[in-house]
Amino acid sequence: MGREGQCINQPITEAVNISNWKKDDEFGIYPEGARDKTLLYSPAPSSYKFLIPNHRYLYKYAFGRHPDQFWTEIIAYQVGCLLNVPVPPSFVAFDENDDSCGALIEWFLNYPEQPEERFVPGGDMMVNLIPNFDRKKGQQHNFATVENHLNFLSSKKVSMADWLAHWCDMLLFDALIGNTDRHQDNWGLLWQFLRVRMTPVFDNGTSLGYEILERNMDDFYKPDRMRSYINKGRHHIRWQLHDEYPAQHIELLESLVSKYPAMASRIKNKLKAFDMDRLKAIIADSTKFEIRIPLTEKRAEFVCHLIESRYLAISERIEKYP
Repeated sequence: MGREGQCINQPITEAVNISNWKKDDEFGIYPEGARDKTLLYSPAPSSYKFLIPNHRYLYKYAFGRHPDQFWTEIIAYQVGCLLNVPVPPSFVAFDENDDSCGALIEWFLNYPEQPEERFVPGGDMMVNLIPNFDRKKGQQHNFATVENHLNFLSSKKVSMADWLAHWCDMLLFDALIGNTDRHQDNWGLLWQFLRVRMTPVFDNGTSLGYEILERNMDDFYKPDRMRSYINKGRHHIRWQLHDEYPAQHIELLESLVSKYPAMASRIKNKLKAFDMDRLKAIIADSTKFEIRIPLTEKRAEFVCHLIESRYLAISERIEKYP
């Protein structure tokens, strides 16, 4: 286990300057995903006490129409901490060489003094389990196939961590932040000989209303508009292989608790323990980082409103389950 899920504080005066960090020899420019990112090694010793010296970090930086999208990774990490879901630590960073800024995400493999684990992305499993699986589109990505495979692994001579609890937590987390990009390569398994566990919940940038421009935010404070936005949002995964569309976030949770009733209590307990006021304070403090693309007060307030609205919508729907 690494530090995923641990609540690590980054002082607002210590945005991480990665200007002189060494690039990873193999993946200096990291090839996975749609956003620009660079895989780097933190210096040893490190002047930042909250970082691990000589450990790999993924730097996802701002670009394009939504240059502040990297903030979603940083806020999503804080949501994960408060929801007790294992999300890799994510910090505010910048590069003086190109005047960029972005999220610095802790690599969840090869922690110091930890047993080495082998990462198998969900896409590898889907390709092996579903004939002619289209990895680019991922339209056959479905929970039933995942469920069957993980149950199969659990029945064999391997030590399998509680995959169902993990998926419940991950789907709740995705519903709370409105993540639409938990595709087959944004989850996976970590193997250590005959021991296997789920990866932490990584790559959370396509969430939290990142695509909504500030000039359009006021409209989402109307209850009907926000309700429509939440109901329209969908997870990447389908419930069954031949479902026509990916599942709506809360409907996916309802399908899960209908099949596994014990998960209803798990979700309710996590929502009850979630400290919304603490999250609001953390997000408000994040606006104080002095970087080229700050988290504006308007977006910070909007993100809080969005999370709170999703929280209430999830609670209302799940409350009816015993």
